[in-house]
Amino acid sequence: MNLKEHKNLILAIVAGVLVLAGLFAWLFLGAAVPKPTDKTKGSSGVRATVHNTVLERKEGGKLLWRLKVAEATQVSDSLIKAKDLDGVVYLKDGDELSVKAPAGTIQIKNNDFALEEGVIARLKNGGFLRAKKVAWKQKGDVLTAEGDIRIVKDDMLATGGKLETTSKLKHFKLSDKAHVERGGHYAEE
Repeated sequence: MNLKEHKNLILAIVAGVLVLAGLFAWLFLGAAVPKPTDKTKGSSGVRATVHNTVLERKEGGKLLWRLKVAEATQVSDSLIKAKDLDGVVYLKDGDELSVKAPAGTIQIKNNDFALEEGVIARLKNGGFLRAKKVAWKQKGDVLTAEGDIRIVKDDMLATGGKLETTSKLKHFKLSDKAHVERGGHYAEE
């Protein structure tokens, strides 16, 4: 190799090093790394919405409840808002509570329900409840209802504005224009 070829090789190497140095300088000094975004800003907190689906919950291989819903919106890891619910809650004693409601919320982890806009519930082994709103807390088996309540259980009819009972509708506290009749055959309407 002659001196001219060495000179061109050295210039090419120096040019390559300068280009790499410029690239590294741009990457480390000139480029901005985006900051992580706050997922809660500018959003309603809604994670997902599905239509015409079935929601169910199992625990220890046992089915606790199954609901067909026209729309389900996951608000958080444990809360689902639903529209047009129709399904069954499987009770510990083997009975089944069928429920229908235009709207409601489901606390997945606690298996708690808050149904509204006109709720109808029927026990497989006998019993009927109609109310504007019904909430059920599985822990403690506490069922509360409000608005235009009608209960038919065995030979009893009860109506009122507020109710506290269990999922079996056996013993209850009824208030706000409460009325109870016994000894008849009453229609579940």
